[in-house]
Amino acid sequence: MKLILAPMFALIVGAAAFVQAQQPRYDDRVPTYTNQTQQIGYEHGYRDGADRGRQDRDRGVGRGLAPNDYQNAARYSYNPSYGNRRDYMSSYRDGFTTGYDDGYNYYERNGRYGKIFGQQNRARTNEQPFDAGYRQGVLAGQQDVRGNTRSDYRRSQAYRGGNANFQDGFERGYQDGYGRNRYSTDGGGYFPNNGTTGPADTRDGLGQSRTITVPSTQQWTPTGIRVNQGDRLQFQSSGEINLRPAGNNDRANVAGSITGRTAPNSPLPMALAGALIGRIDNGQPWGLGNQTTIVAPASGLLYLGVNDDLLTDNSGSFTVRISW
Repeated sequence: MKLILAPMFALIVGAAAFVQAQQPRYDDRVPTYTNQTQQIGYEHGYRDGADRGRQDRDRGVGRGLAPNDYQNAARYSYNPSYGNRRDYMSSYRDGFTTGYDDGYNYYERNGRYGKIFGQQNRARTNEQPFDAGYRQGVLAGQQDVRGNTRSDYRRSQAYRGGNANFQDGFERGYQDGYGRNRYSTDGGGYFPNNGTTGPADTRDGLGQSRTITVPSTQQWTPTGIRVNQGDRLQFQSSGEINLRPAGNNDRANVAGSITGRTAPNSPLPMALAGALIGRIDNGQPWGLGNQTTIVAPASGLLYLGVNDDLLTDNSGSFTVRISW
């Protein structure tokens, strides 16, 4: 029988939700940390929480979060080079809840991201390519807003000179720095790409496709494809990965572990370990598995990943052809 992982497009909010529904509020103050690890944690949390808040709002999901919504995101965004894990996690939580409120309640005001991500404009020695790109993208987006220039992140020399992860972060940061509402209103930096490689947008029209390699040793792989809520996407997914060193017979195909096991600390702990999963921006992950068609639950950049909680001992990859 064909095994399909149902997309987890609806956020289930239990009685233990740590952010309760409340009256919209706005606080323009931004905390300043002398501890760089806490500063990084707050920045990452705010960015991820704002993505999640926007998506919940756009999908008509009730406002609220469960504890593991930020815990899982913090766990996978943490890198030992940032410093003390406890410091990172605590400030990530604060940033995530604030960002979620701002994203959900339309408080994405020009200048807000600059106040948070512009506090340390110098590149950090432990900054990852995506983070460096995001930070520069925020500043570039705000500069274009001040100049009343139509949005176009591809115009930046920094963007053109970066690797794929840097460019991914730059585009995301540019949208936030420019202001997502304004970014969408003026066309969202949309310039059709009729080629078969490079950045793609589902607005390019039917008949387009990209083939993506999803390594088992990386939690999330950017596809370079910007999707729009309600788009119907076609998937052809194949491959097999080892979830432990070869020889242990702990293998998975795109539908998940062949032994039927789960991974308690994976992005989707109730789904099969090793399954192919997806997300849009840093929103709620959802199961893709061996499904051949999905409807995009939100607008943003599409990522694919592997549903596992320990990736360093994995090997192999999935191949995914995405068409629209």
